[in-house]
Amino acid sequence: MQGWHGIKQWKSNNMKIAIASKGDPFDMKTWSGIPAHICDYLRGGGHTVYNIDLKYPKEPWHYNWYRRYYHRLFKKWFLSDVEPYILKRIAKQLDDKVAEFSPDVVIVIHGDFLAYSSFKQPSIIIHDATFASLLNYYPAFTGLTKRSVKAGNLMYQRALNRADAAIYSSDWASRSAIKDYKIGAHKVTTIPFGANIIEIPNSKTVRNWINKRADQGSCNFLFLGVDWERKGGPDGLKFVVELNRIGVKAKLFVAGCSPKIDPQDERFVVKLGFLRKDVKEEAEKLEQLLINSHALLLPSHAECYGCVYCEANAYALPALGRETGGVSEIIKDGVNGLLMNFDESPECFAGRWTKVWEDRSRYVKLSLNSRIEFDERLNYQEFQRKLERILLDITHDNIKDQAEYNHHE
Repeated sequence: MQGWHGIKQWKSNNMKIAIASKGDPFDMKTWSGIPAHICDYLRGGGHTVYNIDLKYPKEPWHYNWYRRYYHRLFKKWFLSDVEPYILKRIAKQLDDKVAEFSPDVVIVIHGDFLAYSSFKQPSIIIHDATFASLLNYYPAFTGLTKRSVKAGNLMYQRALNRADAAIYSSDWASRSAIKDYKIGAHKVTTIPFGANIIEIPNSKTVRNWINKRADQGSCNFLFLGVDWERKGGPDGLKFVVELNRIGVKAKLFVAGCSPKIDPQDERFVVKLGFLRKDVKEEAEKLEQLLINSHALLLPSHAECYGCVYCEANAYALPALGRETGGVSEIIKDGVNGLLMNFDESPECFAGRWTKVWEDRSRYVKLSLNSRIEFDERLNYQEFQRKLERILLDITHDNIKDQAEYNHHE
């Protein structure tokens, strides 16, 4: 027992971790910055982190023929990303880099590229969905050919079988891994992702913002997303229009896209276009939106997770979303926001918000709880703490297995 304690302490302070993703995991542009934030916090915890930037290989010429054939004859979509030919070539990149870095453990973002890899180190999948959970849920995974569905499920089954642990950002995704791929529950863990922001506002400043917001006569909602339709923009607009109809002054500030708005509703909308976090002026404009808004309004129709809800909570903004996918992992209805029910109309949802907004103490409490939820569970420090436990467990098991093997040798 004493010996294991020594190993655990050493591993915790000086673990070599390789993180692989499609795109540089150190780059804030890769997967909305999720891998970059995980890497930063692991490095801050004293670990050595290697980045593995996996490149998509050149496709065979006949893949375009497949696309035309399946679409013209069957109106189905051929998905090249799940083809073994592609995955094996990406896996070769992964194996070569793991051999070069010789890490203690390998983290694979999304896990797809683990399916055909052959390195010997223990591995962890970090994802917000399984292939099965995306089928006919996200537009890009709707109407796929039988070939692509079969290849995608085979890919994900192989990846989960090979992984020592799988971490998902929501129970929605974790349940799919266990149910759809028959993976033991002991292998699957839910850990919510955090807010993808560099500088977190301090609690005292946030409290001042809450009081200023609560004292204003009109209500500003922030829509923050690139895909207006999937993110529920039309329903968000109906929500704001209904509030104005019943006498609650409200506007919708749209950042990330520039949707076409009916002329009669334009007076309720402010379109700001796409704001880049890596451009100082645009990042400052985005921060002002988070400071001056009263709530985030993003009633997505399909959403695996949604770190933007966590970002809103960091600024003490209640998050208004729809109960779909992994959203309910973040938003607790009536605690740090409101969840729009599956069959609830935007107008009914607006009525529920009105009861919050017209009761100052209730709005203030919802805002304060939003920040508390961020501080206690929706941040990457908490993600890192829970991830480290899993890293220690699987590396310890690997050490024990290796010791037993050497003993028998």
